[in-house]
Amino acid sequence: MKSFHIYAMAFAIIAMPTITAQAQSDGIRVTGTSAVKKNPASDNPPKEYTALGNSLYECIYQYDIMATAKSGETVPETYSTILQIGNNSAKFTDMATYCIDSLAMKPDADGNEIAELTNKRNKKEFLFTGEVYQNIPEGKTTYTDIVIPNIVEYEEDFAPFEWTLTEDTLTVCGYPCMKATMTYGGRNWEAWYTEEIASSNGPWKFAGLPGLIMKVSDDKGRHTFTAVSFRESAMPMGKLRNINIQKTSRDKFLQSKNYMEEDPMRRISTESISNITVTANKSILINGVPLIQRPNGYTPIELK
Repeated sequence: MKSFHIYAMAFAIIAMPTITAQAQSDGIRVTGTSAVKKNPASDNPPKEYTALGNSLYECIYQYDIMATAKSGETVPETYSTILQIGNNSAKFTDMATYCIDSLAMKPDADGNEIAELTNKRNKKEFLFTGEVYQNIPEGKTTYTDIVIPNIVEYEEDFAPFEWTLTEDTLTVCGYPCMKATMTYGGRNWEAWYTEEIASSNGPWKFAGLPGLIMKVSDDKGRHTFTAVSFRESAMPMGKLRNINIQKTSRDKFLQSKNYMEEDPMRRISTESISNITVTANKSILINGVPLIQRPNGYTPIELK
């Protein structure tokens, strides 16, 4: 399989406002340029969503990753994520994605404003790209994420964790919490949940405890989610309709995600590319999918 060093091409054309390149059998060809201009809202129609009901509560989590840079040193990364909690389900995303979805689901949504927020999100260095739908459909967790140059999705059983409850206590975000432990995805995890909030949900896929999970981390300290705000909410929850989502299994997703994210610019094949767009804010889209440029590489949350 031929590899394509996308940075070489992208930086060669990045000085121009908006450029689209199209794949050919002999490589990548620039097909045109266009100046960035303010388009009417009709040029950027609002995105379409499947309604999942309104949330009752929202919990914002600081997501900390201890990444290993190319130099070998450990580098801290901080992400802002949010859990929307409904009657019987929940949605977990990056805060930037939450803002886009909330705006796009308004009846009078401005397509240009949505496009502007989307461009800013795609340029973020620290972006949680996954979207986790807990107990959607019922009894399942649906996971949607980027495996460049595709958007992929899989389902697994909701809360497939064998928790061990302990008597240890900790206060998180002002709530008294109890400790639980389990092993999942090749990592050992400890979680702190509060029975004062009657929700069995938590950040990422974590769920299934007798109270909302306020903090969870692996025993190596590589991944930590910590609640920093909890509030009532009546915001709509929705799932973006994308006819180009590729269905897969969890095992195949992990194999592809962890492989590609190690070095996406070198591991993406020319044959998989139909077009490349470099926008005015220097974000890169491959087949319409954002290429997230991680300065410290990728630290997978699941190893297996």
